[in-house]
Amino acid sequence: MMAQASILAQAADESVRLTVGGGIIMTGSIVLVVGLLIFCMSRILREPHPEEHHHAPLETETDDLNG
Repeated sequence: MMAQASILAQAADESVRLTVGGGIIMTGSIVLVVGLLIFCMSRILREPHPEEHHHAPLETETDDLNG
């Protein structure tokens, strides 16, 4: 618990700043994640018949009703 308190105190201190390298890595990671999200969503939403591919088969036995 002491380590968490010291990390929070250090984050609240204005003398601790993000370095240029840290800012580049953070910005790059955010751009990568948002770009991957946009790519995946556009591929899914542009499919001609998504109902044929994105559903589980009706024969799936889950055994949740057997008692």
